[in-house]
Order: sequence, then structure tokens, then C-alpha cells
Amino acid sequence: MSQIFSNGPRQDYVIKPFEKLAHGASRLYLAAPYFTKAEPILEAAKKGKSVQLLIGLNEATSPQALAKTQGIPGIAVRYLTSRFHAKIFLFDEFALLGSSNLTDGGLYSNREAVICLDQPEDADAVEEIRSLFLELWDAGHVLTKEKLDAFTKTHADLRRRRPNAEKEIEDALGKAEPPNMNVASHEKSKERIFLESLRQQVYEQYRPAFNEVTAILEQGNHRRKDLADVGISNETNRFLNYVRLTHAIGDESWRTAPLRSPEQRRIVIENYAREWVEAADNKVPEDYAAWLLTVKRVFGSRESIHSATKEDITEGLMSLHAFLEQLRFVKGGAKNLPPEFWKRNNDNIDRVKNTITHLVHGSGDFIQRLHDVIYDPAFKLALFGRFCALELYGTIKPEECPPMNGRMAKALRFLGFDVKGT
Repeated sequence: MSQIFSNGPRQDYVIKPFEKLAHGASRLYLAAPYFTKAEPILEAAKKGKSVQLLIGLNEATSPQALAKTQGIPGIAVRYLTSRFHAKIFLFDEFALLGSSNLTDGGLYSNREAVICLDQPEDADAVEEIRSLFLELWDAGHVLTKEKLDAFTKTHADLRRRRPNAEKEIEDALGKAEPPNMNVASHEKSKERIFLESLRQQVYEQYRPAFNEVTAILEQGNHRRKDLADVGISNETNRFLNYVRLTHAIGDESWRTAPLRSPEQRRIVIENYAREWVEAADNKVPEDYAAWLLTVKRVFGSRESIHSATKEDITEGLMSLHAFLEQLRFVKGGAKNLPPEFWKRNNDNIDRVKNTITHLVHGSGDFIQRLHDVIYDPAFKLALFGRFCALELYGTIKPEECPPMNGRMAKALRFLGFDVKGT
């Protein structure tokens, strides 16, 4: 029979079934309007669980608790700002449903009413709850560093004065609310759908997967001495390049590769990493370090881009692997790529500079700027696609976004990550 937990005199704390079900699960799907208690989430991720966390951004949610979840492998965080009051805790095929938020009060001290659905007869109800969670999750926005910074600042301001908290937060971050029959319209624009899809791909797929590989290389000291000066992000880039060229040969190899748990991925990655460290042919071009320096010299600041010559811009772009991949659209080999690039972009060096400056050093949301340079006619460049933009941005600002390109994505998928390979 299902059990009720209420943080009552019988010490029927909600945290007890939470921890028990989390221990036996591989995936946690958690929705709570109020979030102040990050420790159970961090503990689950530490044990290799995959966590999808949907929270409300409001006065009761702690920016400090949210900051603890940022950049943690296995944790994806989305948010809503209004009309969100569901508390759903899913653990594979089991669930907790009731009044508890992910707070100290909800898990330990407030009188709550939470039902534990862990019996065979609960299976249909759990699937209904899963469908509701996925509907809410789809409505959520990705909690990026920029969004968290804006929320943290607004939250601090609200503690000093008490206006309409919900309106203040929505003014700072924009409205994010789940579907509700009482709301007049929930039609999403095509641009908003695409932006959220792109944001999810970068922040929930590429960055966590790339960071997980980086952590394994660092923790196991799987480092190559000849790459000591390029930085760990670029070294991870080269390791993934090695995996793609040496093991993930052909599209079928990565397309059909099995998805793996964090423990399984660690074993596979460490085996390839040990091999890579000792490999005579590590698939790193001799002038790779020089390429990186060129990219940073040409594109490292607004001033360097502004003062760059056409030849400088060309040299910088040719130092990006993803740009060289555009050769498949050009006849005659590498020597014909630069003239074809300039021809298709009307030989307009100012426009090229403007686009790259906007991408790398512009203000506001990076994903919006990434969208701009791929799709906005005012910024879009021929022969400069999504992975060109990601690799360029990641080379200049690896702390914000890893230097991703198509080979990296395919290698990550081959290693067992649930990422889009193209």
C-alpha cells in the first residue's frame, strides 16, 4: 500500500523516501516551485544519477542553492517564473507526489502531505505524472549563468525592498510559465522554440558532456605533455578528436553507439585516455598550438577584430577545424576555401568583422547571438555554420562554452552521451 509522509511526530520525514528512491534510480525528474536545498540533488549526481531539475524563480528560491547545481555533470536545470505550483519527484518508475518543495521545510520540518507511489498498482498513475512533468519541463527555460546572475541580482534587490516580487523577476528574466487553460495563449514563436532548443543543446548536452570528459582527464591525470600549454578545454578537444578519428570511424559507429551510464562512460573514457596519452599518433597537428594563438590573437578582443586585416581574418578562420570542414562545399581543396568564403560574403570585411564581434564579444545572451549569426540575415555569413561559431566562441571563452565542433559532438555520442551528433 502507498504511504503518506508528512514530517510529523512519527518522524515520517519526506527526505526518507526521497533518499531511498533516489538510491535505487538512475534518473531523477524533480519539479518544485521553491528550491533551497541542493544537497540531495548534488548527492544523487555524485553517485552518477541523471537529474532533470525544474524549479520556480521567485522570492522563496535560493540563488545560492541554484549556483551549487551549475556545471555539475548529470544535472540539467530549467525554470518557470509563474503559474507553476506542481511538486513532482520521479525516480525511474516510482514517484513522490504532494505538497513538499525542495526546501528544508518541505523535506524535513514543515507539515506536508506526500504520497509515495512505489507499488505495482501505481504504475499507471506514475506514467500520468511523468507525462505532466515532461509537459512542464518542455515549457521551462534553461537556467544559464546569465539567467542565474540576473536572478541573483534581482533576488538581492528584493530582499532590500518588497515590491511585486513576481513582476520584478519576470521583468529581469522574461516570463516562463507552463500551459494552463486559463491563460489566453501559449503559442510559442518559431524563434523562441528554436532558441530554447539551441540553448538546451549547448547547456544540457554539449557543455555537461564535454565537462564530464574534462573532469575524467584531470582526475586521472590523463594529460599529454606536448599539450601542456594549450589549456585543459583544448586538450579535451584534442582527445575527443582522437576518439573520433581512431575509434568512431564512419557515421554508423557513432549513430548506433549505445547510450551509457556515467559509470560506464568513465570506464570507456579512461581506457581511451590511457591509450591516447601513450599514442605516437595522437591526431594533433604539429601547428595546433600555433592555430590557437592565431585565433586568440585575431579574435580575442573587439579591438583585435577591428584592427585585423582581411588576411588576418582569413588566417584566424583557417585555424578553426570547423571552418576547414566547409571544404566539402568548395571545389579545389583548402587553397580555394578562403576566396570562396570572401566571394560568397561579397568581400565585405566590415560585415564579417561585425558578425564575429557580435558573436564573441556582444552583450546579452550568448545563445541569442549564436542564433543571430546562424539565421539572422543581418549577421549570417556563408560558409560559417553552427559549429564554426561554437568552436570560435569556445576557443576564446572556454569557461562559458567548450570549443565544440562536429567531430567533438560525434565523439561524445560515440562515448555514450545523449547528445546530438550533427
